[in-house]
Amino acid sequence: MIRRRALGWLAAAAVGLLLAGCVAGRREFSAVIPEIDSGRSSTAIPHILDNTQDQQRTEEQKAYGSAGLIAWPTAVVSVYLDSTDGTAWDEASIAETRAKLDLAVDWIDGQAARYGMSTTLYHDDGTEDSGLFYRETFDGSFVGGVDGEESEALYARISALCRSLDSRALHQKYNTSSVAFLFFLPVSGSSYSIVHYLEDGSANYYEYSILYAGDAYTDAPETPAVYAHELLHQYGAPDLYEGSSDYYVTPMLSRYVALHWPDAIMYDTYNPDGSMSWDEIPQQLCPLTAYRLGLCSGFAGLESWPDVGGNPPGTFAEEAVEESDLRQEVAV
Repeated sequence: MIRRRALGWLAAAAVGLLLAGCVAGRREFSAVIPEIDSGRSSTAIPHILDNTQDQQRTEEQKAYGSAGLIAWPTAVVSVYLDSTDGTAWDEASIAETRAKLDLAVDWIDGQAARYGMSTTLYHDDGTEDSGLFYRETFDGSFVGGVDGEESEALYARISALCRSLDSRALHQKYNTSSVAFLFFLPVSGSSYSIVHYLEDGSANYYEYSILYAGDAYTDAPETPAVYAHELLHQYGAPDLYEGSSDYYVTPMLSRYVALHWPDAIMYDTYNPDGSMSWDEIPQQLCPLTAYRLGLCSGFAGLESWPDVGGNPPGTFAEEAVEESDLRQEVAV
């Protein structure tokens, strides 16, 4: 699930295979708009800088946000939030989330490989000096539940943590300025992600996922499929189910996905029979999602759903953005 935060508020708060039909290919980054070109790989790493200086952000960063593109190496930072009301993580639960995150990262790498690409997601594995694990206390309570909307105070706290944790030292340690944030909350809820939009420019830069300890509808532990689903959002993967907030995901497109790729992870993280899996991810990265991530040059049905390609792979937007408009926007 993607939730869009209001531009003005978030800026203020920051201050406080199915291979059938998918043409496998590698793409090369070109200026702001990535060119999908079969047979050529993108190995460029975004410019390393201190992201506390907004005006220094490159055009690539203004377009893609903190997580960047999935073809670039990423430092995935895990932040476990406890509450002053006593709701907190224990070591066993943290260990379980690490195991599920590890499975999700391996799954993403395996799925990308099916499209001829590789991913490098540096993530918390318990190594003490990784710089990828943090535990913080929030002075308040968590909402959780089925709505997936936390308090303004929590969003302000998260925004401040993103700014403080997104340090030059972290960038230099992993040789990348791409950072994805995972905020783990010790209650049940509907996990979701906050992503960067093309219209944002330098604003709303930090991309993060809120991952609950339990599923809102069953109270069962959240699954690694949910971890993978939410992490993929930060790289430009849209929700494909009906009710998606992405402008081009119409009910008809959702039905098309359900018909051709019923096991698509961006369509459903539950198993076909409604069950949940904790030791595997049975879902697949469908060609449409691979296309939006920049892993392939098209998918069967693109000619019928041209709006899916209305914006550069790896990005989100409120509507289709002309390349000339985008270049003018990111140059501001």
